Amino acid sequence: MMQSDRKIWSTLINQRHILLLILILGGLAGVYVSIFAGTSWGMLFYLFPLLLLFVIICLASPIRCFLLLYISSYLVMGIGRYITLPLPAGVILDILILFNFLSLALHYIRGNPLGKVYYNPFLLIAMLWMLFCLLEIINPMSTFANWITTVRSIGMHIVFFQLLVFLNLDNIHRLRLYFGLWGVLILLGAFKAIGQKYIGLDQFESAWLYTFGAHTHVIYSGIRYFSFFTDAANFGCHMGLGMVVFTILSFYEKNVNRRVFYVAVALMSLYGLMISGTRAALAVPFVGFAFFIILVKEWKWIILGIGLLLLAFSFFNLTTIGNSYPDVRRMRTAFSFSKDASFNVRLENQKKMRSFMSDHPFGIGLGSSKHTNPGDAMHNIATDSSFVFIWVETGIVGLVLYILICLTILGFGTYYVLFILKDNRIKSIAAASTAGLAGIMVAGYANEVLHQMPTGQTVYILMGIIMLSPVLDKKLYHDTSTV
Repeated sequence: MMQSDRKIWSTLINQRHILLLILILGGLAGVYVSIFAGTSWGMLFYLFPLLLLFVIICLASPIRCFLLLYISSYLVMGIGRYITLPLPAGVILDILILFNFLSLALHYIRGNPLGKVYYNPFLLIAMLWMLFCLLEIINPMSTFANWITTVRSIGMHIVFFQLLVFLNLDNIHRLRLYFGLWGVLILLGAFKAIGQKYIGLDQFESAWLYTFGAHTHVIYSGIRYFSFFTDAANFGCHMGLGMVVFTILSFYEKNVNRRVFYVAVALMSLYGLMISGTRAALAVPFVGFAFFIILVKEWKWIILGIGLLLLAFSFFNLTTIGNSYPDVRRMRTAFSFSKDASFNVRLENQKKMRSFMSDHPFGIGLGSSKHTNPGDAMHNIATDSSFVFIWVETGIVGLVLYILICLTILGFGTYYVLFILKDNRIKSIAAASTAGLAGIMVAGYANEVLHQMPTGQTVYILMGIIMLSPVLDKKLYHDTSTV
């Protein structure tokens, strides 16, 4: 055995001995504490070594930390229905973001390579938006408590997640790993909603639905199913986003197993969208696929796409086929805006907002629209839209900057797909991400979904992937040894 091999095996043996010693000591401490302080405290000592081992494993690999962060953004709100979280969900996510950067720092200190931060115009605009949101702390109409609860998800995560994408998803294999994980999570979310529909709600979901004010999910046609998401609108729009992205990925995927997986995710996303009862979610596939038609330069896809969109539009708007099914009947009402009572209520609310927003070009302050008291301008007025929410809290100045962010990322995605990207693998990912973002942004006008977990985090990750795509394309297209 060579000297280097002996050294490697010696290191591994030493690490295993240390981990085994930690587990043994934790177990002995658990027995001792159980005897003298009770079972609950004893279990804490039993679990602590396993938690420590989990932390060590995650810290040893930044990509594991990144995937853990995304899984947490997906599940933490649903878990909060069953147990009392030790910290607010947003704070848990912030801790995991810091954990990610710590893992990256340790990885770099150990001499391992990291991805690079690629400074680009979109990242600079996002940083300008973050700075604007940070400066909202001086808005006299808000409070520090309201500001701190909102500024992270609205202003800071858009920058942090882009940086994490640059540093972690820096090759095609890791990109596929991310989309594979996202697909699995979409399937879990869809299956959970199907279970709610055909098996029934558990006691915790029923309590959330009927006791804690989620009464808007109970409608004339039944229940708007929400899976483990924050609400049915978030669930339905996220399923629409997944449907667009994975359908487009399946068009270009050559590996049979991956293509079957992508198609399965797209179909389950479609069903999840339907049973969510969220009519605005229909905008995601309609707009997303229409945007994809713009991105492709192959006539077969253009003709097929236009044909399918016209067929779907005709089905919902010109026929009554399937009206015996409540889910189809509710989706069909999305094409009758003037007859939609909830849509008209939103228009009335926006009229009320316009009456005082002209005096607040920088908004009423981050967090203020969600924490009102009797007498406040926004008391008992729901924003019900991501863009209206931005307008109310950051004013017309913030809204213009936010719309600039949305248009810029769609512009870069379109430019890259049409003129820059050469490798079909990266081009398909960029096209799917751009089309998906176009759809979810339009849905964000009708529903407040762009900043909800996990849709907001997914949107930020897709933005980062789009901006990273030219770098990955150059690596793949000019390096034939890369698979």
